[in-house]
Amino acid sequence: MCFPNCLVFLFLFLVYYSLTGGIGAAGVAIPGPTASVVGAPAVASLVPPTIPAVGSVPGAPVLPITTPAIMSTPTEFLLLKNMFDPTVETDPDFDLDIRDDVQDECSKFGAVKHIFVDKNTAGFVYLQFDSVMAAAKAQQALHGRWFAGKMITATFMSAQEYNAKFPNL
Repeated sequence: MCFPNCLVFLFLFLVYYSLTGGIGAAGVAIPGPTASVVGAPAVASLVPPTIPAVGSVPGAPVLPITTPAIMSTPTEFLLLKNMFDPTVETDPDFDLDIRDDVQDECSKFGAVKHIFVDKNTAGFVYLQFDSVMAAAKAQQALHGRWFAGKMITATFMSAQEYNAKFPNL
């Protein structure tokens, strides 16, 4: 009966093709065999077998992965993430030090009306500036920047989100 044997052949063909069909495509090189199936010495291929990258186009350049700027409607409210790791902080008042550092840095962009360091998050610091322009400058300067060994993300918050988080302001 040919049906099971044909499926095995088809499967092996598809695996072989996927490993060798990525000529010119970006991918991960797979080391070749040291000997052939029949025991003859392996013949070096002119083109190393690859596994094509997802969505790659043969011959297309491989673009580096970068952190894109967060594009949203600027507001005077900013959320900084990844500013600290609460699981490794030993000083019970570490939030005050971070607040002071953020205040010093962000005052370069404009007046900061409110800062809150949320000790129970993955490093969230909430900021309210006196103007959208000041918040936009801070977002551009801080997004993707490193602080205490961590890459910061800086995103705008809506007034509704900020007021829901801090209703007494």
